Amino acid sequence: MYARRVGDEVLDFGHRGWLVDSSFLFYDYKTDSLWVQATGEAIHGAYKGTRLTRLPATQTTWTEWHTLYPQTRVLGRTSQMSPDYWQDSYALYYATGQSPAVKKHAQGPLSFGLALVLPEGQKIYPFRELAKNPIVIDRFAGQDVFVIFHAATRTAVAFDPHHDGKALELGKHETGKSDVILTDRRTRAHWSGLSGVCLDGPAKGARLRQLPSTQFVMENWSLHYPRGSIYRAP
Repeated sequence: MYARRVGDEVLDFGHRGWLVDSSFLFYDYKTDSLWVQATGEAIHGAYKGTRLTRLPATQTTWTEWHTLYPQTRVLGRTSQMSPDYWQDSYALYYATGQSPAVKKHAQGPLSFGLALVLPEGQKIYPFRELAKNPIVIDRFAGQDVFVIFHAATRTAVAFDPHHDGKALELGKHETGKSDVILTDRRTRAHWSGLSGVCLDGPAKGARLRQLPSTQFVMENWSLHYPRGSIYRAP
């Protein structure tokens, strides 16, 4: 997910279904520059070399999201719209690594990770590694990073672990059906691992700052971030 503002301009975008290195290309209506979805960078046109600002995003199931954020409003579709709109056209690609739209086929099902994309660098946390270690306290590119993985819903998020100028000392955790509840050793307060919200104690209602990250296909990581790091569980 990206901010639409570039300098003083707020751009509108569309796409024609083109791919580059297994990533969508989209264009802005103003200049018809071509932008790569995986990196947010324009590779052709007036904005060539410009990168859109990546925003924090959470990819999860609707049931999980609605549990965490019950007041969410949803942009709906009418029942008359094509059934194709309700299907993921890349489901076959994810399941087998093969698709008519992708000429270079992978071998077998694709795997995913949480890509942390900062101005100073990029690092991906593979789900297979997070399954071994679902709570990661890391430091990368000068930034303290706190990554949570909820295996049941394949939801991963990254936060800055600081609150009120101090780093949380997150220790004991309890994984439930729809969240990972963490305990701060210093204050004994409980925090929601997936929303970053403090659930009780003096800081109740406070929220950790979510870092700009997104789910990413592991097999395509080096194509778009050749200098990016890969997390390995200890």
